[in-house]
Amino acid sequence: MLLDKTFDERAKKNKLAVGFDLRNDFTQISFCMLNQSVPDTFSMVAGEEEFDIPTLLCRLKEQDKWLIGREALEAAHRGEGILVEDLILLAKGKTSAYLEEKEYPIETIFELFIKKCLLMVAPLGKIEDVVAIAVTLRELDDNLMQVIKKAVEKISKSEISLSFLTYEDCFFQYLIHQPQEMWMHDVLLYHYRKDGIMSYYMQMNRSVTPCVCFIEKAFHPQMKMTDMSEFSEQEKQAYLQQLDDAFLEMNHTLCDGKTLACTFLLGERFAGNWCKQSIQYLCKAGRVFQGTNLFSKGACYHAREKAAPSSLLQEYCYLSEDKLKVNIGIICNDRGEDKTLTLLKAGTSWFEATADFDVILVKDNRISLVISPIDGSNYKVADITLEGFQARGNRTNRMGIHLEMTDKETMQVEIRDKGFGEFFASTGQIWRESFSVVS
Repeated sequence: MLLDKTFDERAKKNKLAVGFDLRNDFTQISFCMLNQSVPDTFSMVAGEEEFDIPTLLCRLKEQDKWLIGREALEAAHRGEGILVEDLILLAKGKTSAYLEEKEYPIETIFELFIKKCLLMVAPLGKIEDVVAIAVTLRELDDNLMQVIKKAVEKISKSEISLSFLTYEDCFFQYLIHQPQEMWMHDVLLYHYRKDGIMSYYMQMNRSVTPCVCFIEKAFHPQMKMTDMSEFSEQEKQAYLQQLDDAFLEMNHTLCDGKTLACTFLLGERFAGNWCKQSIQYLCKAGRVFQGTNLFSKGACYHAREKAAPSSLLQEYCYLSEDKLKVNIGIICNDRGEDKTLTLLKAGTSWFEATADFDVILVKDNRISLVISPIDGSNYKVADITLEGFQARGNRTNRMGIHLEMTDKETMQVEIRDKGFGEFFASTGQIWRESFSVVS
């Protein structure tokens, strides 16, 4: 018997999911209530799409007060405070910030930054209403993720679900929450960065259940945009024409002979009319969308799914090298019938694949986990016998189970005897076993 710990559905309208696109220069924040269909993105200017918040803080000199974003920049320019910049680089190097000879651990800096970001989007500034946060990073750096985890743990008295995503994860999350006609065929995303264009080409294998998504990523440094501030108008137009020609050639290479549903052009460098012939080509293939906040919205959709799961992630799954290729479940008894309940889902990043739950032993001292490959090949059963434990036959054997992946192929299981309230004390026994999830 499995003891359910689902989220209270009645509280959805009062709880918030937040998605961060966290970069060393700028941060974007998308957010939504759990019962809200489409996330909002925080804008620095009300009514406008000023989504980029400078990723920095300023400590005011005359008072113990911190500012972030543009307010921080303006205060520093007025000489009223000292800036802390390059937060991502500091976290990757586990480096503290030093202001007027005082040390501020990087975890403290991130705690200040994230807390102030949450205060900008939480209803009435109630951070305790934030139940899930997803952070997308250009690189999933271990040091950086640990710093963010420690910062989030200190921010709220209530527990917050925290996830880390790649840009590919966010692309997938964003797409499956759009109308299906937008992704019935292949979908292409171009992300224009300072150093060039990163392309993400998404395809779906609809012949398996759940439907499996694959994303092919490529970097195109030839599209790096040159500083044109010193160009004459004629030189500028000639350069932009060359850039459009290069972009059109890139589109032909990626798209000719394929069926596109739509293309996303992400980044401010796509603004203007410089890539006119390339957009004409893409529009013939499918719909074209431009914007800057797709990744933060995708992260927000993921955070909402963590707090209030929908059926989408049972039907669709994104697989990459870091994703689980199997579903891991437990055989449990439901009204006299044996059923398998999924605990770790295929498509979950292995380093985030954890589950904690309680069970009541009904018959004996054995717990069975089912490992089911997503490709439909034969499943296998991992039986765990609780050696030295004598199960009582009156449903008073409460066990706490913790699952986690130690790498993308190995699952570790820990089981603890939790006793049964005041009736039966815990024996203190703990059992640990590891299993390969690869067939």
